[in-house]
Amino acid sequence: MKRAHLLGAWLLAALLPATADAQPGTPAPGQQQEPAPAAADALAPHLHQSGAAHLAVSNAVAVRGAVDWLVNNQNKDGSWGGPQSPRPIEIMADVPGGHNAFRVATTGLCVMALAQSPQQNDASRDAYRRGVDALLAQHEVKRPSLLEHYSVWAFGYGLQALAEHLLAFPDDPRNEQVRGVCQRLIDKLLLYQALDGGWGYLSLQEVKTFKPSFTSMSFTTATCLIGLHRAQRAGIELPAEMLRKALNSVARCETGIKAFTYGELWRNSPMLTSVNHLKGAACRGPVCLDALACFDRPAKPERYRHALKALLVDHARFQIAGLRRPMPHESHYGVSGYFYLYGHYYAALLLERLDATDRAHFDPLLERATLLTRQPDGSFWDYPLYSYHKPYGTAYALLILARTHQTQG
Repeated sequence: MKRAHLLGAWLLAALLPATADAQPGTPAPGQQQEPAPAAADALAPHLHQSGAAHLAVSNAVAVRGAVDWLVNNQNKDGSWGGPQSPRPIEIMADVPGGHNAFRVATTGLCVMALAQSPQQNDASRDAYRRGVDALLAQHEVKRPSLLEHYSVWAFGYGLQALAEHLLAFPDDPRNEQVRGVCQRLIDKLLLYQALDGGWGYLSLQEVKTFKPSFTSMSFTTATCLIGLHRAQRAGIELPAEMLRKALNSVARCETGIKAFTYGELWRNSPMLTSVNHLKGAACRGPVCLDALACFDRPAKPERYRHALKALLVDHARFQIAGLRRPMPHESHYGVSGYFYLYGHYYAALLLERLDATDRAHFDPLLERATLLTRQPDGSFWDYPLYSYHKPYGTAYALLILARTHQTQG
């Protein structure tokens, strides 16, 4: 418990106003940008893997290794991930609710990744089927405390995975149950929607409330919105007022430097906290822009290009510098390792909104950035998180590589 409170204090110190290592003076739009890196692994000396053979593989080899790793590391109950950890420091996660949330969210990602993989076999299809069954059985995640509500990640990714299943397999005999679970997850999102209209995963204020009243997080809200969009596409009706509030919350977080603040709390004074500079926000831009576009609030193509360039070129080195560092937000501009593959997955989604010329330009950068996190055993990971990091990291990577495969191979 003491360790959990220490990490909670670390998170609060990192996200609330400016720290000594904050670096103001972010260039305004139109000023000179950062040079592109010559090689992604050269910017990550702390990983001690420059020139490693397992990084220099083709898309097909990486996809095959990721699929095999997910198949071979599925839990007996069909889920992925667990609370086991060999490390002395982990982020706070109450038992059982915090871990139930992480496991269900991780399972949702793995199910989506296996469904979308360009390489399918009997073992991967069976693992997918068992993963769907696990989501149906374990979706009822409860908030463990008034401090933590990681459960929103389980609701968002569980809903996206099951709704995409409805779209991909309309004749599955389980679909009546799948629809019922999707509706339950939507009800849960409505129940835990914050007063500002979005969704967050921690309540760090002194006085806690049942309905979260601390700030929502822009990217968490965007993640949930994309899950809701998939449910809408599958023919499930969504509460209009819930959607309106959530979309407005994300939109309010966009600042004049073309970044999205971490959450609503920082939108009135974004430059006081380095995580809200474009260098610290690059992994948040794609998910927020894609979520808004899902519900008929698209930006212009040049805005999408700006977000992709910020992540993959101009400020890539700051995202790479945060890889695998064990403390949240300890790297430059408040970047955490767990932003990395998450942000690149949503970059892959956002890139689908651009034309073939843009995809041909950005896909190799996206694939190279993803392969930087590959391991010799075929898995991918960006941040140490109990035993969830390899399954969720491999799932994100497979979802990315399935899209770059379309132009690369």
